[in-house]
Amino acid sequence: MNTSELVSERYPGDPFDTALPQQWVDSMMERGFDPRGHFVTLYPFVGVPYMAPVTDQGIRMVAVVASNIC
Repeated sequence: MNTSELVSERYPGDPFDTALPQQWVDSMMERGFDPRGHFVTLYPFVGVPYMAPVTDQGIRMVAVVASNIC
């Protein structure tokens, strides 16, 4: 599946951009993760844009980072 198909499946109807903030990418890389290809910037119709995982590996990255923060 390409990125558009993955986003449509996980976040139907939400606008997105494959560009990620460089500072966020650098922060993830410092933690040992390469988020490129696993996340998009999601622009929900209500709320603040955020980096959203689009692959199972991206979801695992979120879980590891979140468990280390809490």
